[in-house]
Amino acid sequence: MDAPRILVVDDEVPLRALVRPYLEAEGYEVVEAATGPAGLSLLEAGDIDLAIVDVMLPGFDGIELVKRARVTSDIPIILLTARREEGERIAGLRLGADDYVTKPFSVPELVARVSAQLRRAKVLAESDEEVLQLGTIAIHPSSRTITVDGVGVELTRREFDLLLALARHPNRAISRTDLLREAWPTTYVVEKTVDVHLAALRKKIGPGLNVTSLRGVGYRLETS
Repeated sequence: MDAPRILVVDDEVPLRALVRPYLEAEGYEVVEAATGPAGLSLLEAGDIDLAIVDVMLPGFDGIELVKRARVTSDIPIILLTARREEGERIAGLRLGADDYVTKPFSVPELVARVSAQLRRAKVLAESDEEVLQLGTIAIHPSSRTITVDGVGVELTRREFDLLLALARHPNRAISRTDLLREAWPTTYVVEKTVDVHLAALRKKIGPGLNVTSLRGVGYRLETS
């Protein structure tokens, strides 16, 4: 089996030089880019299993890279952000980033998150679960697609994972913490991330998605 290929997009040469040996020590093949356009070009060429993307990049920033990449790619993307870039983190997650790490960061922690994202992507790719039917909404876990009244609806990776987590617990109260645990492979994502993605889901799916907000608890997906 070929080693997973990790793309590191950051204009800081010392940072790339620091991260590379840790990733290679885990058996990953590392590909590097220093600008947004160069990173996107490598992603569009395919054969990348996960991308680590800095928010601040020449050409166009990491948020724009995520936005453009999600048109054709569903691979895990981890953002590197400065401590005060909360707005950028939220924007990146809404556009389809899977996780973020705040600079300065622990390289072993970054590598652990890479491993977690790759494991999760593998499980999802190998899933052969049956279609989950929620009224007019049909969820296909194996192909990671949904239809509403028979019409396909495009969701980001995170939106799909959140919907799937809700669908697995119909008519039950589920906390934001538990949703994060199921929809994200790390507990480091802030709880309001759930609210952001759920708002996007409601907008895309419409009234067929009947999710009740439970103050102080979380949410409940109503199916009857």
